[in-house]
Amino acid sequence: MSGFVRFVDGDWSWNSSMTRIMFDLLEDRLPDGDRKAEIVELRDNNVLMLDLRDPSQDQLVAIIANELNDYLAGRFDADARRDFERGYSELLRLAAAQHRRNTEQDGGGPTIA
Repeated sequence: MSGFVRFVDGDWSWNSSMTRIMFDLLEDRLPDGDRKAEIVELRDNNVLMLDLRDPSQDQLVAIIANELNDYLAGRFDADARRDFERGYSELLRLAAAQHRRNTEQDGGGPTIA
């Protein structure tokens, strides 16, 4: 079974162990609260799917974009990280693009209709 993360620019789907590591990162970095509890519940029930297209999900997107590399470096040796590279490079690309888009939308100020 594989995991699935949806971004505006595309979807990331990879094996469940790599997706579980991403969920572990989110659990590790999120403050205690409802969002963290939801991530833990999804992971523990093996529902490894997230839809991060909405700008309201930017907290999760920013964690992936900004902290995944350091998280992997602190937990896995260079050989393991090299094995992950193909899958995680696509995840990082999608998360970085989504975070930029979310930041630009947020920084643009309120829209007056």
